[in-house]
Amino acid sequence: MVRLEYFTIGTSSRVSALCHSVVRGEVFSTCNVGCVYCYARWYRGPHGQPKAIFEVLRLLKEYAKIIQKGLPVIPIRISALSDPFQPPAKITLKVLKVAYKNRIPIIVNTKLVPSHKHFEMLKSLANEGLLVLQVSINALPKTDEIRVLEPHAPSVEDRLNFVRKASDRDIPTLVRLQPFIPGISDRDIDAFFEEISNAGARMVTVEFLRIEKAVFDFYKKMLSKYSSIYEVPWDSYLPRTPVEESPLIHPPLEYKIKVMEVLNKYAKKYRVHLATCKEGLFSFHVPNDVDCCGMHFLKVSWTRRPTLWDLYKVALTKGKASAEDFKDFCEKEGLLFGKKLRQYPLWLFKSLKAHEKRLLDILRKPDLVKKLAPCLTHANGYYIVNNYR
Repeated sequence: MVRLEYFTIGTSSRVSALCHSVVRGEVFSTCNVGCVYCYARWYRGPHGQPKAIFEVLRLLKEYAKIIQKGLPVIPIRISALSDPFQPPAKITLKVLKVAYKNRIPIIVNTKLVPSHKHFEMLKSLANEGLLVLQVSINALPKTDEIRVLEPHAPSVEDRLNFVRKASDRDIPTLVRLQPFIPGISDRDIDAFFEEISNAGARMVTVEFLRIEKAVFDFYKKMLSKYSSIYEVPWDSYLPRTPVEESPLIHPPLEYKIKVMEVLNKYAKKYRVHLATCKEGLFSFHVPNDVDCCGMHFLKVSWTRRPTLWDLYKVALTKGKASAEDFKDFCEKEGLLFGKKLRQYPLWLFKSLKAHEKRLLDILRKPDLVKKLAPCLTHANGYYIVNNYR
C-alpha cells in the first residue's frame, strides 16, 4: 500500500527553497507520453505502461477531513510525475469528482487533451473556484523539432485549441513554458505570447531545460543552428555541486536573465501574468506578487508554504531582510510555517516541517541563497535585492 507520505514531495535545496505546493496527487505510476526531456524519469523510473494509483483517493479523503476542520490547505497538484489524462484515465475522473464533492482546491497539469467527461468535471470545478488548469506548451505551432522531443504528445495546435476551449468556459488556464528549450522556445517570443494570449491563457510559468550531461550533444546537434547557447558551457543544476561532478546541467544564468527580460517585456505587452518555477528569478514576475503555480486564481480558501519568494518580497518592501524578518512575514501572512503546522495531521506535518527546516538552513547560507534565487544577494548581515537587471 502507498503511504500518504508518498504524496508529498521530498526535501531538496530547490524544492524546499522555491516550491509553494509540495502535495502531489499522483494518479499514475508512470507516463506513456514519452517526452525525451522528461525529468520525472529520474524520480519514478522510465516511461512505460501506466498503472492507476488508487491510494490517491485516500489522500483526497484525508484532505477532506482537514477542510472540514476549517483549515486552509495547499492545493493538490494533479499530477507531478505523470500526465493525469493518459487514456482511459478513469482514476483521474474519479479524483476530479471527489475533489468537487469535497471542495478540494486542485492544480491540474497536463500536456494531453482530456475527454469530454473529464472536461465537464474541469468546468464544474472551475465554476466553484476549485481549479487552476496548467497546459504545457513550449514551442510555436509547426516547430518540427518539438515532435522529436514530444513524440506522443498532441500537437501544439491541439493544445492551443484546448487552452482556448477551457478559457472560453471561464476555466483559469495558464501555460507552462516547461521546459524552456533554447533553440526552440526562444525562436519568436513575441509570436508565442500572441498565440497563447489569443487562446485566452492568463499566465505563463517558465522553467528552463535541465538535462543529463551525457545527452547535451544530442541537443547541440539538433538545435545549435538556432541558438549559440549550445556553444558555451552550461552550469551545474545542483547548486552546491561543481559542473565537473554534476550529472545534471542547465543553461547559464546570463542566458536565463536575457530570456526573462524578453519574456517580461511581452508578458506586459499582452497583459499575461508571468512567473518562474524553481528558478528564483522573482524580479521578472508580472505582476510582482503572483505565485508561480497560479494559485491566486482560485476562489476558495487555500494556503501555501513559504519560500525564498517571501524573503524577496520582504527585501523588496523594506530594502533589506533578515531571517527574523522572513519569519515574522510568514507568521503575519498566515503561511504554513512554525506553530501553524501543528494543526495538521502527522503525515503532512512531518513533510512540511522537514521542508521548513531545510529552508531555514538554506537561509543561513547566503552563497546558496544567491544560487537558488539570483535576484537576492547578501550584505552586512541582510538579504537585499540584486539589481542584475
